[in-house]
Amino acid sequence: MNAFKRLAEVMLEKYGISVPLSEVGMESVTLFKEEFDENLVPAGVIDHLEGPIETESASYTDGNGDEYLVILVETDSVDPYEVRLLNGEVISSEYGREDDVH
Repeated sequence: MNAFKRLAEVMLEKYGISVPLSEVGMESVTLFKEEFDENLVPAGVIDHLEGPIETESASYTDGNGDEYLVILVETDSVDPYEVRLLNGEVISSEYGREDDVH
């Protein structure tokens, strides 16, 4: 997983913004499935997993104060489950790299 790389890709492809690493906040967290917010990650995505689940996130705030966040959740699939938020609202969640960001 590489949340910074994915955030940089989305920002450039969807918004035409090149995001410098120095302006990105990153975090890796290990959670148990009971700790996930179902508004971000539906239970069906992680129900089959045992033990702690690795997540990685990257955030960027633009000059207008809009915060973009990408969360990657390791699910034993080829690609992680990806959640994208803008100002705290989910704008996309999916497996893989289909681009459906509004």
